[in-house]
Amino acid sequence: MIKFNKVYSLYREDYSEVDTLCKELNISPLMAKVLINRGFCEVQEARSFLNTDLNSLIDPFLLKDMEQAVARIIKAIESNEKVCIYGDYDADGVTSTSVLLLFLEKTSANCIYYLPNRLEEGYGLNKDAVDKISDLGVSLVITVDCGITNIEEVDYLNKKGIDVVVTDHHQCGELLPNCIAVINPNREDCSYPFKKLAGVGVAFKLVQGLSKKLGISIDYEQILPIVAVGTVADVMPLVGENRVIVKNGLKIVNNRQRLNIGLEALLEVSGLKNKEISSYHIGFVLGPRLNAAGRLGVASTGVEMFVSKDYEKAFTLAKELDEENKKRQEIEDEILKEAEELIKQQIDLEKDKVIVLASDKWHSGIIGICASKLTDKYFKPTILFAIEGDFARGSARSIPTLDIYDSLTKCGELFEKFGGHKQAAGISIKTKNIEAFRKKINDIVIDSLDEEDFIPKISIDCEIGSEDINLETIMELKKLEPFGIENPSPQFIYKDALIGSIRSVGKDNKHLKLVLEKDNNKVDAIAFNFGKYENILEVGDSINVVTTLEINEYMGMVNPQFKIRDIADIELYQTNLYKDYYYHMKKCLRIKNRENYFQFSDLSFYPKDDRLNIIIDRLKNEDSILLLVFNYYNLQEILKAIKMEGRDVIKRTSITYNLNNRTKPNSLVILPILSEIDFKDYEKIILFDLNLDKDDGLLDFINNSKNLNIEFLFTKKDIEKNKKLINIFFPTTEEMRVVCRTFITIKGKGFRIEPDIYLRSINRKTNQNITRFKLDLIFEMLKDMNFIDFVNKDGFYFIKVLEGFNEKLI
Repeated sequence: MIKFNKVYSLYREDYSEVDTLCKELNISPLMAKVLINRGFCEVQEARSFLNTDLNSLIDPFLLKDMEQAVARIIKAIESNEKVCIYGDYDADGVTSTSVLLLFLEKTSANCIYYLPNRLEEGYGLNKDAVDKISDLGVSLVITVDCGITNIEEVDYLNKKGIDVVVTDHHQCGELLPNCIAVINPNREDCSYPFKKLAGVGVAFKLVQGLSKKLGISIDYEQILPIVAVGTVADVMPLVGENRVIVKNGLKIVNNRQRLNIGLEALLEVSGLKNKEISSYHIGFVLGPRLNAAGRLGVASTGVEMFVSKDYEKAFTLAKELDEENKKRQEIEDEILKEAEELIKQQIDLEKDKVIVLASDKWHSGIIGICASKLTDKYFKPTILFAIEGDFARGSARSIPTLDIYDSLTKCGELFEKFGGHKQAAGISIKTKNIEAFRKKINDIVIDSLDEEDFIPKISIDCEIGSEDINLETIMELKKLEPFGIENPSPQFIYKDALIGSIRSVGKDNKHLKLVLEKDNNKVDAIAFNFGKYENILEVGDSINVVTTLEINEYMGMVNPQFKIRDIADIELYQTNLYKDYYYHMKKCLRIKNRENYFQFSDLSFYPKDDRLNIIIDRLKNEDSILLLVFNYYNLQEILKAIKMEGRDVIKRTSITYNLNNRTKPNSLVILPILSEIDFKDYEKIILFDLNLDKDDGLLDFINNSKNLNIEFLFTKKDIEKNKKLINIFFPTTEEMRVVCRTFITIKGKGFRIEPDIYLRSINRKTNQNITRFKLDLIFEMLKDMNFIDFVNKDGFYFIKVLEGFNEKLI
């Protein structure tokens, strides 16, 4: 059965509003399609999305309990009460704490902050921390990015006479904390129109509320970039209010005027001082440094950096974060190395659907990152446990097709506690229960998902042509920035481009630099981490690439450039499919005189060019279809078309060689052995093309199947395709003679052949074009005739010419 290593999915939206959007918004059809793909089909929706003015920020008092929270905090300010901001140890918590602290400092509030130690205290409020805060004389605690599930801890604060305002963005439980105010857009009784704020976004809304009531302006240059950093680092959707925050925050960062001193220092330490900053830099450069300190212990370094008034001090703190990040990377590399060894020893990647690993050597603050990387690599949900004696802490990461939180709830009796969401979760478990959990979670996922759900899917906005590759289009698409969750960078497919040049570049030749040619146009392209394909792809090859459109500036020249995300169907340029096809063709076809081929003159041929669209539509929308395909070149086109349908077709179609497999609604059989298929299992049989041999049952099948519902789609082009295939796969009599002549002087002896060297030599000397496949077939035929014996091992042929070898046949 054929298995796909990835699939592609073209957006198939209703584009009937494209013309209207183009006219009303003065945008190109390509831009309009991308907007529709993002869900902005109406003019007003699209206009609102493109409008990122700060005036479009939502009124903070639409958040439930905002009035009560603001009133209590203002009372504390006026009474000089000691206020404690209680945050989280990740980038969202650090930025949330910093934003609120920076604003409250302007009000002369008596304010301190507290961030728990990840390793010793864990996430959220805890009673030991409450005792410490109480001893400091605090009368009001404001939580940021935590607190929504701390029912007992808030009650404990109440008993100590400390008022609490909870601000959070995580999912609410059945009960809310009993306190002065609970600000969370995800409250069921909260009508706030945007539910996807980060913790720092909620803290920012509180700042807006306080600003309004106190009549104190917000220093956006100082605060908004920090809110943007926390929003992106916490991987929040970059739509709605988040988009306004991040877009304007990045604008301030890139203007570099009155920038927060701490952020400026962090940019310099990270090597970004003079670069234009995007959401990518926040997510993959700044965010990890802010998270590193919290993962390894003390998260307060980030807060101290952001609130610092002295650049030298801020720079020193930023260096500390950078050093912590380097330590984190070293620990991460070691964990990944050990995890890979454990996968080899403990995991059957064919059978196991969830990777569950545990070690007492792993750092609990780092395993989440490692679980993410293993999930990306193997496209399987991954759960790593750091064992600490009788107990273990775990981090789970999932694939898009699996709600890991829902799956974990079915294992709840094995945990001490757990929490999370669809794609990530944290777990506390007794060490002795890990093995039972491994078995149970795999059973649950096997029942939940199909095999096809474990195939990565690449989403594509639409096909582009040469006319779309220009600076104007690229600048227009930049209006959609910042890119991130729910607003990904637009990806396009560029089909049938010829490789004009190709070379590997970068350290260890990891990347590819290409020039692609189509319609008399050339475009430069860079393909990161595709260097290994330099020896597979060749100049002149026609390829389909999935790409983003970018601007390349070099030596004063500004030109469009492709940043290739994927080379579609790259595996078809390798030999696995070819070898499989050849192997199965040898099994089902007899070697005959070549005159037996191509004799199909009495058949009626399909007159149109739409047969590929027809079969894809049938396989997607109908059941009980049997599709028969003989020719390799047609098979390639069909598989490409199936892959472009995402998982839709492969979930409904079993794809096998020779014999049918009726485990799915439809079947595609390659090189079918017609005499061994029960056609009565199917309501419709589609004969896509012609087999290679008129005597191999096809004509008999056609003539004797009047009672079957058969659709004939073969065309006259199939005869030429079959001829081409025969010339590649099957040796001529002269080619067989050429090989046999090389054996004359070594009868009775054993010897070894390195096939590529051997073929280059005899093809050059005899002006033949004998392929590896032909050579393999020649050897098998000679073996069947008892002329030779051979073994194919480790890439070599080990051959012995037998005494029965007949030189007269040469």
